[in-house]
Amino acid sequence: MKPFIFKTGVFLFVSLLLLFGIFSKADGYSDSFYIKFTTPKQSSLILGTSRAAQGLQPKVFDSILKIKFSNYSFSVLHSPYGSTYLNSVKKKLDTSSKQGIFIVTVDPWSLSSFTKVPDDSLSFREVKLALGNTPVVNIKPNPFYLLLNREGRYYDLIIDKQSNMFLHDNGWLEVNVELDSLTEIENVSKKVKKYREGMLQNAQFSQNRFKYLKETIKFLKENGEVYLVRLPVHPKMMELDDYLMPYFDKDIESAIDLCDGYLDMTSLNTEFHYTDGNHLQKESGKVVSTIIANWIDEK
Repeated sequence: MKPFIFKTGVFLFVSLLLLFGIFSKADGYSDSFYIKFTTPKQSSLILGTSRAAQGLQPKVFDSILKIKFSNYSFSVLHSPYGSTYLNSVKKKLDTSSKQGIFIVTVDPWSLSSFTKVPDDSLSFREVKLALGNTPVVNIKPNPFYLLLNREGRYYDLIIDKQSNMFLHDNGWLEVNVELDSLTEIENVSKKVKKYREGMLQNAQFSQNRFKYLKETIKFLKENGEVYLVRLPVHPKMMELDDYLMPYFDKDIESAIDLCDGYLDMTSLNTEFHYTDGNHLQKESGKVVSTIIANWIDEK
């Protein structure tokens, strides 16, 4: 019996060691979120959905505001405002500083639910996804995230990676897409069709989500300054935003009042390029990041 127990123990140890070795190879090419769960606690954060994840570049904010930022934005499925996102933000935030700067991006989709009852928080889409099921958000490698959320074979973590997306250590998701005017038009059409025929049919503004947006702002205010930002999108996508929440600024007025400033950039929608209408192309994202950083710096 003892030899069996010993051999089993050795097998398990070697297996865990091998798994640890494979997990340690996960990097910015592995997926769109993983690195965000491996970095230390941060004192200044960028929050929101994939519009912010791809559009806002921490390096730009670092250079202008002279403070280190981390982009802790995910996607419209994973990080709409709610208790799940707020709890994860609390795990990620270094609360010892109290001198942080927080950029909270907001749009109609981040405040909407796809459930029949828009305030049914138990049925919210993000509850069973990465932000809801990853208990630790600052260890490397992060076995919790990889075991519960990794799509595809673990072996793929150690082979050469080829991707047009790379997740930087500061949380910015860099997307490299070759764009000409025709490609941009085609990409916008596909994305708008996806939103109109899929998401828009079921989306409803959620008072519960709006409540948690304000709770998130209040929590962050205890640790620094909070700036609310609405990012630019393609005019075709803006039509869907307006259909979902036609009186957006008025509807979120009580959240705006809690912040140190509110910047609505949608009046500049036509000034930028988008990979698909919803997300800023990276050069446009750099310009938008610069505008926001300078606006904060002048406050």
